[in-house]
Amino acid sequence: MSIIDNRYGASRPAAPEADGLPPREQNAQPIERRVFRDEIREKLIDGILTGRIAPGTRIVETKLAQQFGVSQAPVREALRDLALYGFVVNSPFRGTEVRRITPEELLEIYPIRAALEGVAAAAAAPRMDEATLTQLEELINTMRDAAARDDHWAQVAADGAFHHTIITAAGNRMLEHVWQTMRLSVTTCVTHSLTHRSLHEITERHVAVLEALRTRDPVQAEAAIRRHIEEPGEWIRTAGTAPAPGGEPAEGE
Repeated sequence: MSIIDNRYGASRPAAPEADGLPPREQNAQPIERRVFRDEIREKLIDGILTGRIAPGTRIVETKLAQQFGVSQAPVREALRDLALYGFVVNSPFRGTEVRRITPEELLEIYPIRAALEGVAAAAAAPRMDEATLTQLEELINTMRDAAARDDHWAQVAADGAFHHTIITAAGNRMLEHVWQTMRLSVTTCVTHSLTHRSLHEITERHVAVLEALRTRDPVQAEAAIRRHIEEPGEWIRTAGTAPAPGGEPAEGE
């Protein structure tokens, strides 16, 4: 079975002539092609983050184009985006592959995440409104429901959404861009920490972060999320275990 759904089989109209357009518009990427590129990129990211496309999987441009029913151009552009975001790597002999995160890289990620999300929490705390706090509380409840069902991937998805909500609430587009480039690393951190603690314990660790954000105190919020992220890194360092990105997650963070 294909790893990509064929959602783009419909025929497409020819691109309009560029005559008469300003030079900048003549060189602009067609809207249709940009849409396909974005859709393909997000479909691949979803497959990688949920483990349906495993680390080390070769991604062949021509096959993807056939599966999506598009030309190779938007596929090539989507893969270029994935490389920039750190989801895939290119090598002369193997082509494009889903990135494997090494044990050394994983341990290096935790302090970087703690610093980045600490900045986000400090910026987000004074901006917190009731709607955002309610959203965070609902995501914790979603994690609790997933833990009760022993649904690892649902818990990991809600965990990621919780952290992304805080990043978004910070209102810093550059910070969010940097965080987005770490999405694969963030998910690997989450899934790997599940090897050290239960789904229930991982879920409840988010409550302290939420309560700190409720105070709207930047110092408390930053300290809470840094502790939340740094502790799982210590579990891994102490245990001396290596990550196994992809496949079934062991535990979230």
